[in-house]
Amino acid sequence: MIIVNATITVKPGERDNIILKSNDLIELTRLEAGCISYKLFASTEDDNVLMMIEQWENFEDLESHMQTEQFLAYAEDIEDMIDKNIDIAVYSADKI
Repeated sequence: MIIVNATITVKPGERDNIILKSNDLIELTRLEAGCISYKLFASTEDDNVLMMIEQWENFEDLESHMQTEQFLAYAEDIEDMIDKNIDIAVYSADKI
């Protein structure tokens, strides 16, 4: 299983806009082959930090997701709303 933690630091006042734009991406992504889980979380410590936590069957499915029309459109849509580059960590894990 592949796990992705993507930390999004948003510009002040843009948090709700990014959450709204994320809803469509989340809904469509959950229908993709290999998607186990795709969720957006808000920090309880910083209103300008969100985290997308994803679980994928394998790396190929994750790569396919990153080439979808909805993912590319989302990345373009939020580009001006984020404060800095999205911090992405990708892990490989086995269920025990």
